[in-house]
Amino acid sequence: MGFPYGDWVIFFLALVTWAEKRASRRFFLILVIAWLIGKSLEVVFPSTMPWNWHYARLMVMLVFGGWAWRQAERRILPLLLTSLFLGLETLFLVNEPGVIPYEPWFFAVVLVFVAVLTAKSYWGTAATFTGSLLLNQVFMRFTYEGIVRRADFPDPFIWNFGVGLFTIWAGLRFGWLYYFNRDTESQIEEPLLPANGVETCEPTDEERL
Repeated sequence: MGFPYGDWVIFFLALVTWAEKRASRRFFLILVIAWLIGKSLEVVFPSTMPWNWHYARLMVMLVFGGWAWRQAERRILPLLLTSLFLGLETLFLVNEPGVIPYEPWFFAVVLVFVAVLTAKSYWGTAATFTGSLLLNQVFMRFTYEGIVRRADFPDPFIWNFGVGLFTIWAGLRFGWLYYFNRDTESQIEEPLLPANGVETCEPTDEERL
């Protein structure tokens, strides 16, 4: 299965945000709780070969996808188009495995490309990416029947790829907003305060988590 990079990234972010009392600590705490619930299900309901269900990761994807769905502006059409692409990918891999070099990377990049083009935002892409993968798990389960000796749900590569992608993307967004806001504030000679003396500001992406 490989090293669980995605799982450790989530736990690390939860610890860091909690230690620094970041606004996003509640979000990562919910993800950790979802992971623990899923891991408990793996103990109570162990998988039988060839189907290896990672309930902990599926629970995290379900919670993260639901959270992203609430924040997204474009939902139905991006989800349908990305799910269609994943269905075609699954059929291609079943009928022509190993034809394309570096197949996991190729299809992962194309999947993100389709999600970004259709959703056009961070949360929209996250909802589309995660939702289409969850729907495709059911399709893969019946497509792989009698063909494979072992199948992981979700696939460890796409799990680690997705966690890394949205972690790096979120970090770059927060970094950009931090420097942009700092440059903007440096150009203002004095803060604009309402009558009661409390400064007003728009909630950041982290505060919306």
